[in-house]
Amino acid sequence: MCKSIELLNDKISVNSYLNLIKTWMRDTTSLVALSINSGRVVGVAITRINTDSEKTNIYERNQVLTGRSLEDIILLINEVTNQSDIYVKFKQDSYLRIYILCVHPTYKNKGVETALLRAFIQAARAMKLAAIGGVFTSGYNQLLAEQIGFKILSEIRYNRWIVNDTVVFDDPGKGNYSVAFMGKIIDYKDPKEKCKYDV
Repeated sequence: MCKSIELLNDKISVNSYLNLIKTWMRDTTSLVALSINSGRVVGVAITRINTDSEKTNIYERNQVLTGRSLEDIILLINEVTNQSDIYVKFKQDSYLRIYILCVHPTYKNKGVETALLRAFIQAARAMKLAAIGGVFTSGYNQLLAEQIGFKILSEIRYNRWIVNDTVVFDDPGKGNYSVAFMGKIIDYKDPKEKCKYDV
């Protein structure tokens, strides 16, 4: 999605997005994957707890965004998130949300994304949260999430997202047909999802 809209060519959007990421990271629930050999960061999962009663996602709804590219991205993400109706569908007041799942290109298809998603589930269990969710913008990440039990709660096809009579994301890349909000109820009885912090 970011590549399709040429986010990196919009410096104002890039700086605004980096500020937004820093805000999300302040909750200190995000995860980092490190290379065993070099110790360098090879992937991240930016996460935070969203609570309906406290409206913790109010920042995303009321923020002042700068940069046309970022505005277009956030508009689509907010729409697919609102359509998911996760609090009602999962009957939960809180859930752990993944905002960004990103892996360095040299580590793609090496299991880092899956490891981060599994660690995300473990983090939610350690925090005693019953649900997790997030927006997945690529077909590959949607498939990985589905393989570990995520379900699509809402989905918008890129070619149907039209603003001012224009398809905003006209070339999202091969295999990337939609943006999906996916979620999962944590199964505390499933031994594959067991966490050392479970009681």
